[in-house]
Amino acid sequence: MSSASSTPLTIIGVPLDLGAKNLGVDIGPDAFRYQKITDKLAQAGFTVTDGGNIAVGDRTDLEIGDPRLHYLDEIVRVNQALAGKTDQALQAGQKVVVLGGDHSINLGAMAGASAAVGGDIGLIYFDAHGDMNTDETTLSGNIHGMHLASVMGYGTPALKNVYGEQTKLAKENLLHIGGSDWDQAELDLIARENLQVFTLFDLLISGMGPLIKLIDELAARVPNIWISLDLDSIDRLYAPGAGMPNAKGLTYREIATLAQYIGEHCNVIGIDVVEYNPLQDEQNKTAELGIELIAKFLGKDYSWYSNYMAHNQASA
Repeated sequence: MSSASSTPLTIIGVPLDLGAKNLGVDIGPDAFRYQKITDKLAQAGFTVTDGGNIAVGDRTDLEIGDPRLHYLDEIVRVNQALAGKTDQALQAGQKVVVLGGDHSINLGAMAGASAAVGGDIGLIYFDAHGDMNTDETTLSGNIHGMHLASVMGYGTPALKNVYGEQTKLAKENLLHIGGSDWDQAELDLIARENLQVFTLFDLLISGMGPLIKLIDELAARVPNIWISLDLDSIDRLYAPGAGMPNAKGLTYREIATLAQYIGEHCNVIGIDVVEYNPLQDEQNKTAELGIELIAKFLGKDYSWYSNYMAHNQASA
């Protein structure tokens, strides 16, 4: 594809693994690079700038701190830096891909994206878990289970005020997809605040039609969409390299179809892909799927078939 039709894109790596107990996800960003993510996204039609990694302190050198907010200070510092880089890239007209790291990096990604568009943003959030606990309801103290509540303005000020005191996401502009494991406090918050979730059970019972309607409604309400993709939302058959592999996740057909539909019908300004543990991957299939989904969510195509066709064209 010619550079004239290419979409400018910035990659930001965040090798943060402090939001959860050691999942091996700190090497995720560089593992994606080893799989030539830059070249593959360029092949899909992006002009790619690799912004490198945000430096993250090693847990062996850090105090765990508050037992209800493990490694809070360093997680806030890293997310503050990520928010600034995300904001800057979007304001420069780039799409943004943030590579995790654990899911707590969504806090900085959303804070920066929201700031760049004046808060006029929706979030489509793929995860097997709710990530809507707060410091008052957490059962683990792991912040990768709290950040989604924080971006909507719930929980401790230390998290919800990253990159400014404004609420990053209006609660009605969340669409959580693929949840199958919930804490009771999260279910209570969803019911109390009427948050929009479409669970794996909903998908199996109702099919994709009602979900497509929800996506269309969100795209009609807000002009900008951020995608947050936890790889554990996908079945471990297709994503064995998730930090917490999921035996009851979305199939390849489901996630690829949703990614393509969202890419074609929503103005997706950026995406974070999180919880990739290459030590658990099999033949790099999780990384390859992640790259394919990034391209699809951002309105381009990269897959084994597009590679096959490109190879045939090149050799014709």
